[in-house]
Amino acid sequence: MASITIRQAVIADSKIISDLIARNAQSLLLDEFEEGGLDFFLRTVEHRAIRDYMEQGFSYLVAQEDSDIVGVIAMKDHSHMFHLFVDEQHQHKGIAKKLWHAIYEHSLKQGNRGKFTLNSTSYALPVYERWGFSSIDEQQCRHGIKYTPMEFVVEN
Repeated sequence: MASITIRQAVIADSKIISDLIARNAQSLLLDEFEEGGLDFFLRTVEHRAIRDYMEQGFSYLVAQEDSDIVGVIAMKDHSHMFHLFVDEQHQHKGIAKKLWHAIYEHSLKQGNRGKFTLNSTSYALPVYERWGFSSIDEQQCRHGIKYTPMEFVVEN
């Protein structure tokens, strides 16, 4: 296996990031959507939308194997995990965990005081629980997308 490097994403990566998220959402998360939810989600991760998030200051990091982007993580306001996707054929290799650790450290350096939130699909819930996140509410549905709100608080 080639080594994985984590780097800050740039605007030029937005199309590849969009394609990676859309492809994996469609193959892995179909049970997470109600009527119209998948279409709504796919509109929120179009190339233009990813570029706009970056321009609005969302922090995006990518995992790269050789020259291929195989994973992405995004953080809004250095506190809310917005996207975390690893390409299906690269899963179960620790890439998501590397991305999480990298954006965690980046967010703390940017002033986060140790509280992180996210909205998890049921698919990812066990992963986030292993990383120390806890559910803070029941599963919800918005715009046809099912999710469970979670948080992680760093103990001092």
